[in-house]
Amino acid sequence: MKKIIFLAIVVFFYNCSSVLHSNVSYQTRNDFKGVAENTKNEFLKQKNATSNTKSVLILSQGFKGEKIIVKQNEKIIYSEYPISHVKTKYADSFSFNNTVDLILYDNYSKEEITIKSDKIGNNKFIYVMKYIENEKTKYKITVSNTLRAMK
Repeated sequence: MKKIIFLAIVVFFYNCSSVLHSNVSYQTRNDFKGVAENTKNEFLKQKNATSNTKSVLILSQGFKGEKIIVKQNEKIIYSEYPISHVKTKYADSFSFNNTVDLILYDNYSKEEITIKSDKIGNNKFIYVMKYIENEKTKYKITVSNTLRAMK
């Protein structure tokens, strides 16, 4: 009887934790149209992300000027008010160390999401899209080695 109760508690807490983190979905895609290789390399140079331990986080659609704070190892590496361009769906971007988890905090929705370094892998571009579904803020994170056109 104790084993059944213990198993039920474990299942309950597992389901609760998956509900708490259901506002973030991950996908890996390299099949969309990207920019030319020299444009991609120039972008990586501008963002100081040419080494293997650096990637670029790109805030894409859904950002409307709310304060976004990104931390790594308790140090703030980004704190801005990005606004997504309607046509390009690009708000802002910055480089970061891809061997350490990122914590993104949205001051408007009071949501904090963790982007795990093991989900990033060796991908150079991490796209973060924000959207509202059923009155809840959700995030779609796309990891890729393809840089989409931003103009």
